Amino acid sequence: MPARTWFAPFACAALLLAGTDAFADKTVWLVRPLYPGQEALVDRTEKALDKLIPADGRASEIIGLKELSTALQGKKVEELPCFSGDERCADPIDAFVATLGFDRVVLVQGGQDEAGFKFRVVSYRPGAREVSPATASNAILEKALLGAVAKVVPVASSLEVKTTPAGATVFIDDVKVGLTPLSTQVLPGERTIRLDLKLHQPVEESLVIPVRGSAKLDKTLEKVAARIAISASPAGATIAIDGVVVGKDKIDRGITPGRHSIRITSEGHTAYEQSIEVKSDEQFTLDKSLEPIGGQAPKAAVTVPKPLPPPPPPPPTPTEQTYERKSYFQAGFAYEVYNGGSLVGRRFGTDGTGRTATLLRPGRTLLGASGEYGIFGKYFGLAVFGVSYLTNPDRWGLTVGHEPGTAQEQAGTPKVTLSDSIEPIRANLVTIRALQPQVRFAAWKFQFGLQTGLEFRTGQIVELANPAIYKDGFLITDLLFSGRVNLRFYIVDGFYFQSAFHFALFLVGGQAALPDDSANVGSGGNIGFETGFGYGF
Repeated sequence: MPARTWFAPFACAALLLAGTDAFADKTVWLVRPLYPGQEALVDRTEKALDKLIPADGRASEIIGLKELSTALQGKKVEELPCFSGDERCADPIDAFVATLGFDRVVLVQGGQDEAGFKFRVVSYRPGAREVSPATASNAILEKALLGAVAKVVPVASSLEVKTTPAGATVFIDDVKVGLTPLSTQVLPGERTIRLDLKLHQPVEESLVIPVRGSAKLDKTLEKVAARIAISASPAGATIAIDGVVVGKDKIDRGITPGRHSIRITSEGHTAYEQSIEVKSDEQFTLDKSLEPIGGQAPKAAVTVPKPLPPPPPPPPTPTEQTYERKSYFQAGFAYEVYNGGSLVGRRFGTDGTGRTATLLRPGRTLLGASGEYGIFGKYFGLAVFGVSYLTNPDRWGLTVGHEPGTAQEQAGTPKVTLSDSIEPIRANLVTIRALQPQVRFAAWKFQFGLQTGLEFRTGQIVELANPAIYKDGFLITDLLFSGRVNLRFYIVDGFYFQSAFHFALFLVGGQAALPDDSANVGSGGNIGFETGFGYGF
């Protein structure tokens, strides 16, 4: 991963937050996941870095974006010659970061796979324009991190070891490094220190050595009258002294002078027994490998590694993301064509028996808006609630008949002058749909769907002429059967564009007798399309 990929956003963030007081000898540690879906490792890595850095040097180390934002809050950037005047810079980002006073920027990518933890580390020194990359892997996060960091960042720490009495041999991770008193450099991290002095009880202790820090170990060694050290194999061999089990594989301890019995046992091997004489101020040492019992092969020691956590699941595909959208809301523009020759509306209440009947003009266009909320399983769902508003943009006229079985209204009827037709009129239609079943199929970011069910249509027919012949207009109440074929394309996240073909067939509604009583008529249906936007969640 090129370091430059990180520096541009880092510089932009600093430009928004930085100030006039430059930092001196600061190291910035920025962490992000190596693999998708492993953001939790960022926090663990930042905590591991914090643990490695000594408390007295922590103030000069900035770990993570939160600490960087806090450190730069409320500051103002000094003017850079690269961004003003005639002077040009070969690399303005290097110049910008150097002006902030950061001595080093360390970029850390960490991830976990079937082999354990893996880290990629890039050390960037803006003043010297020096970029140093390194990688390391280990089953333990802290060791993998330290293995990569130590290759590009000076991390050597100091260790001071003292014992009373002096002269003890010092082992660091089973490697002999000197005698006490000892002052030496070591790599940071968790280290096992063992102190060994003849005729004294050995001491073993674990220390966490901070990065570029120091650690001290001062121990008083217990003097023993005599000492016994036994190493036994195969692995797991039991060591007993005077009939008492004192350990397995290896022991090193004080013992009273005199005669003692030693017994070493292991399953499938011939036991070893010996009587020894340990003198005062002496150390007895024994290294013994047991012999397998005749006809039996030695059992190999099997170490079962701890199972690694399962790798994170792969990110969902666009098709899977589409199916994960379980609810939606959409709104849009509606265009419909009324495909009936008549539109029946009745007078309000008990005002009269008049009913609208046939349309007088060929225009049948309806325009309006539509909105809908619905839910889905993977394939099947429900349009929970939807509503559409439609009206005629052009000039419509209607004949006015009467309720079948009644006489035509006459002049003087309440709120009626007298006419067999009204023109121009405005039809305000509201269609309500609920609990309509639907099915969907997704491919990449596209979703295709079918929806069907019942719709209830209501509304009002009003005259645009003044004065109106029928003062309160006419009320529409119809039941329709409808279907929709829709297509959605998800643009970003759950935001989508949608388009749908729609049809509605008249089932039940008002009937009107024509003014001349020649026939009875009912309302028609409509057909059209909708388009708009929605959000799935």
